[in-house]
Amino acid sequence: MTRTISNSFAGILQELELERPLLLTSEHLSDLKRKYHIASSVEVIAARLKEKGWLISTDRQGVWEFVPAEAAGAYSTNDPLLSFRAFHAKYPTVKCALTFQTAAWVYGDSDRMPSTVHVAVEEYKHARPLKGHAAVSVFQPKLTTQLISNVPILARESIVVQMSARPSSVSIWESVAEWLPNFCAELYFNKVSEELLDRPLFVSQRLGYLIQGIRPDIADELQKRIKPINNAWFGDRKHSLRYDKRFMVADSLLPFDPKELGGNK
Repeated sequence: MTRTISNSFAGILQELELERPLLLTSEHLSDLKRKYHIASSVEVIAARLKEKGWLISTDRQGVWEFVPAEAAGAYSTNDPLLSFRAFHAKYPTVKCALTFQTAAWVYGDSDRMPSTVHVAVEEYKHARPLKGHAAVSVFQPKLTTQLISNVPILARESIVVQMSARPSSVSIWESVAEWLPNFCAELYFNKVSEELLDRPLFVSQRLGYLIQGIRPDIADELQKRIKPINNAWFGDRKHSLRYDKRFMVADSLLPFDPKELGGNK
């Protein structure tokens, strides 16, 4: 497929070829329009570039996927995170990050990308624009989010604390047993402590219960620092599947025994 463009848009394409952005926003295109003194509107420029195969629409209005010259044609990269990247490009000030199995996949601790992207937002009002495109949960991390391949991701310690603070936000616990052991191998207790700071005691109880088979060292430190006086439920207050005396956790949710994840029975 031969892709051409008029001379008036050549400067824009030349700069895009140098930058190689995966995504192009209307704001970025507007800056290029002013830089190269193009009279046409952003909408017209985008339409022409799409028509010639240089841009592909995303599920976000005003955000396009850029197709560089060496591509065989107007073919998407089929990046499984493209929809989230488009959201982040359109709303760069929104505090959000990948979490759960999606984050584990990016970190390299899960062999497969889940069918639905998992995203944590700090404010509930930002969940609505993502619904239908991702599984959204609300969580305010204390640790700085990571940036991998230009995608924000919660720190490992933030993710396990989120799982313990809101177990219901994890949609499929069955898959967690596949990636959690490798994921938790990289946890640091000082960061876990920082993420737990000022959170309710039951979050620490649930976390100690969840990782005691994988990271007994961190579970031991948590046990030394907390003195639970009430039971903490892991899941709904129904008939518990198991009860952990050590952390006083009644578990009505997990399809596995956390003690067995690390081979400790």
